[in-house]
Amino acid sequence: MDHNLPKEVYSSLILQYLYDAVIVTDLQFQITSWNLAAERIYGYKLEEVIGKSTKEILKTSASEEARAKSIADLNTNGIWQGEVFQHRKDGSKLRIRSAVSYLKGNDGVTIGVIAINRDITEENRIREEFAESEERFRMSFENAGIGVCLLDLEGKFLKVNKKIQSMLGYTETELIGRPSKDFAYKEDQNIFDQYRDSALKGKDVDVVYEKRYISKTNQILWIEISNSLVKDRKGSPLYFVVHFNDITDRKNAEFHLLNAKKEAERANQAKSDFVANMSHEIRTPLNGVIGFNELLLTTNLDADQKEFVKNAISSAHGLLGIINDILDISKIEAGKLVLNETVSNLKHIIKDSLGVLQWKAKEKNIQLEFEENHDLQEWIVVDSTRLRQILINLIGNAVKFTEKGSVVLKITSELTENEKVKLSFSIKDTGIGIPESHNANIFQSFWQGESNSTRRYGGTGLGLRITKSLLDLMGGNIEFFSEESKGTEFRFYIECLTLENANHSNEENENFQKDIWENINQYKLLDVTPKILIAEDNLMNRDLLKRMILKYIPKAILYEADNGLEAVKMGRELNPNLIFMDVQMPGMDGLEATTIIRTEKSNGQIPIVALTAGALYEERKKCFDVGMDHFLTKPIDILALNQVLFHYLNPVKLD
Repeated sequence: MDHNLPKEVYSSLILQYLYDAVIVTDLQFQITSWNLAAERIYGYKLEEVIGKSTKEILKTSASEEARAKSIADLNTNGIWQGEVFQHRKDGSKLRIRSAVSYLKGNDGVTIGVIAINRDITEENRIREEFAESEERFRMSFENAGIGVCLLDLEGKFLKVNKKIQSMLGYTETELIGRPSKDFAYKEDQNIFDQYRDSALKGKDVDVVYEKRYISKTNQILWIEISNSLVKDRKGSPLYFVVHFNDITDRKNAEFHLLNAKKEAERANQAKSDFVANMSHEIRTPLNGVIGFNELLLTTNLDADQKEFVKNAISSAHGLLGIINDILDISKIEAGKLVLNETVSNLKHIIKDSLGVLQWKAKEKNIQLEFEENHDLQEWIVVDSTRLRQILINLIGNAVKFTEKGSVVLKITSELTENEKVKLSFSIKDTGIGIPESHNANIFQSFWQGESNSTRRYGGTGLGLRITKSLLDLMGGNIEFFSEESKGTEFRFYIECLTLENANHSNEENENFQKDIWENINQYKLLDVTPKILIAEDNLMNRDLLKRMILKYIPKAILYEADNGLEAVKMGRELNPNLIFMDVQMPGMDGLEATTIIRTEKSNGQIPIVALTAGALYEERKKCFDVGMDHFLTKPIDILALNQVLFHYLNPVKLD
C-alpha cells in the first residue's frame, strides 16, 4: 500500500468500485495498488504487478500518438475517459472502459494516477452481435423476396419494405401512417380487423389468410398474408409483423384450372348424357326387335324360320351388349358406376354365365367346363349383375379366341380374417394366347390385339377394361398368364360376405329368387283374370308388352295409359292387380306418378313394376326410392317377364 495515499481516500475508492478494477500507479505509471477485481479481470496477482509498468502488464493496444494524446487530455482536464483494448495474463484480448485521473496527496501535490477499469468485452460482443443482427434484419426486411411490414394495433403501416412498395405501387411516404385496409379490395377491407381482434384476445396469434388489394394502377392483387402478433416481455401487444406474398398468378392459374375443370366436367356430363340418351333411344326399338322375335319364336315355324329368328335375336343381343359396354365405360370414366350388392346365389350366377356362352362353344366344338367345387359357398353378398358380367366377359373372350380344345372355369374359396370369404376364379383356355408385347395394353380401353382390316376377331376392345374397373370397384384384382399359341389363364379374386355373415335386409330379394327358381309354373297363370295397367308412351312397346303378357295370362284384362297423369287416374279408378310403369313419359313421368299412387291409401299396395331403357343401378335405385316393387329393363326379357307375372299374379297371391 502506498503510504502517501490518504487511508480514508483509499478505503473509499475500494468500496465505491468494488466490482471494477482499481489500479493505482506513480507518476511513471509503475503499479502501486491492484485490487481483487483487477486480479479477476487481468489474471495477475498483486505481488506479480507491484512496481511494474502498466504498459508491460496491461499491454494497452494504442499507438504512441494515441497514448500521448490521452496523457495530454489527462493533463488538460484532470481526467481521461474512453475505451481501450488490453490483455489478460493468458494473452486474451479485453475491451476495457476506463476512467483515469490524477491522485493528489494531503498537501495537494500530484502523487500518482488512478484508473478505474470495467471489463466490457462480453457486453461489447453482445452489442456487436445485436448490431449485426439488427443489420441482418434490416437487410432481410428491405430486400425480402416477399412484402414485409409492421402494423400497429390499429392496422396502420409503421414500416414497409421495398417489395410491398413495388407490389402496391406506393412509396414508403404514401404508406406509412395509413391503415392497410385503405388499400384493400372493398369486400376484404375488414378481414384484418377480424384476425386482429382474435389475436388481441389471445387466439390465433399467428394466422395465414388470403386477401385482395388494389394497386396504385387499379390492378387487383391476391395476397397471401401471414400475421404474427409481437408482445413485450410483460406480454403486452406491441405490433404485428405481416408478410405479403403475391399469389395473383397462382390464383389466376387456379381460376383457369377451375374453369377448365368445369368445362371438362360439363363435356363429360354431356358425353354421359348423350351416351345415356343414345342407350335409351336404341334400347326402345331393340325392345321391339327382340320382343317380337321372341314372340315369333313361340309360333309355328319351320326349322329354317326358327334359325333365322334365333339369329336375329342373337344379333340384337350382340348390339345390346355393345350398348351396355359403351354405357359402362362412360360411367366408369365419370366415376359414377356404383355397386348394388345383394344376397345372391353363386351357383346360379355361374350357371347363367356358362349358359349364355354354351351355344357359342358348341358351335365352335369347344369344351366349356366348370370344375365343380363342393365346398363352394352358395349364398354370398355381391353385385350379381356385375360378377356375371365379369365372368361372361372373360369366358366369352376365352371362347372367342379358342379354335380347338377347351375353356375351363375353376373357383376356390377360403375364409379370411375379417369373416369374409375370398373367392378365386380361374378361366383357362387353349386358345391363341397373348403376345408378350401386348401385356402392357391388355386392360386399356378400345385396345385390340388385331386392329387392321384383316382382323379375325370382332369386339369393341372394352371388355377387359370394364372387367378390371369393376374388380377395382369391388376391391378385387385380376392377373393373367399366357403363352402365345398355347393358351391363356385369367385369374381374379374378390372378397365378400357369405350368407351367415350377410345383412338379412336382402331376405325379400332372396325369397323372390327362390320363388323364381323353385316354384315357377306358367300353367298356374292360365286361368287367372287379373287387371293389369300398362303405362307406356310408346305404342309399339305397349303392343309388345300386351302380347307378351297374354302369352302367359290369356285371360288378363289389360288397360293402357300413355302418360303418368293418365296412369294415376286409371289406377285410382280401376284398382288394378299390377301396374307396369314406364319411367320416362311426357307430361308426368313414371317416378312422379308412382309417388302419387303410393300416397293414396286405396292404391298403396298395388305392385308397380318399372319399365325403362336405362340399365344403371342409379336409375333402379330411383325407382325403388319412390315405391316401385320391381324393375324390368328394355329390351324386356320374356322369361324375366314370366317370373314377374308369376311372382305377383299367381293364384295364391291373387286370393
